Amino acid sequence: MKVLFIQDVMGTAYAGDVKEVKPGFARNFLLPQKLAVRATADQMNRVKGLQSAASKRKVVAETDMKQMADKLSSTTITIIARAGRNDRLYGSITNAMVAEEISKVAGRPIDRRRLIMDPIRTLGSFSVPVKLFQGIEPKVKVSVVASGEAVEEPTAEEVLQSLEGEKAEKPGKPEKKKRPEAKAKAAEAPAEEEATAAS
Repeated sequence: MKVLFIQDVMGTAYAGDVKEVKPGFARNFLLPQKLAVRATADQMNRVKGLQSAASKRKVVAETDMKQMADKLSSTTITIIARAGRNDRLYGSITNAMVAEEISKVAGRPIDRRRLIMDPIRTLGSFSVPVKLFQGIEPKVKVSVVASGEAVEEPTAEEVLQSLEGEKAEKPGKPEKKKRPEAKAKAAEAPAEEEATAAS
C-alpha cells in the first residue's frame, strides 16, 4: 500500500515521504495513529509543503545522529554480571539492558529494538551495532565482566566427598539413660538371687 507520511516515523520515514508499506502496517498502525494517509491524488497535493519541511528536519537529524555515532563508536559499555564455570553467566545480558547503558552515554533514550544483537551469555567483549539513522549504524563495544571472583560450581566428585564427610561426622545414637526406678530394680535383682542361693 502506498502512503503519504504526514508525521515523522523514526526509522521508517519523514513527513512528506511517499512510500510503499505493508498493508497490515498501514491499517493497524500508520493510519489509526494518523501518522500517514493513503497516497491519493488529493493528498499528494499536500506533499510539496510537507517534503520541504521534512527535508530540513532530515538534514538536522542526520547531522545530530552522525555526531552521536562518533561518540558511541569510541565508547565502551561495561556491564557487571555474575558468572560461573567457563565464564558462563547466571542469566543473560539482554538488548534492553545494553540499550539502557547506551542511553546514559547518548544522553537520550535509545530504543532496544535499534540494537542488532542476541542475548549475551558469557563474559567477554562484544561489538553491538546500533541503527541510529538510515546509513548510520555505529558499533558499540560492550564489555561484560564478572562481579568479583567467579562463582565456582562444585563438581560431582566434590559433592560426593561432601556427602561422605557429613555421614562420617554424624555421632552415634546416645545411650538411653535409665530411670531411677530401673536402677533400683537392677540393684535388687542380684540381692534376691543371693538370698535364694543361700536358702
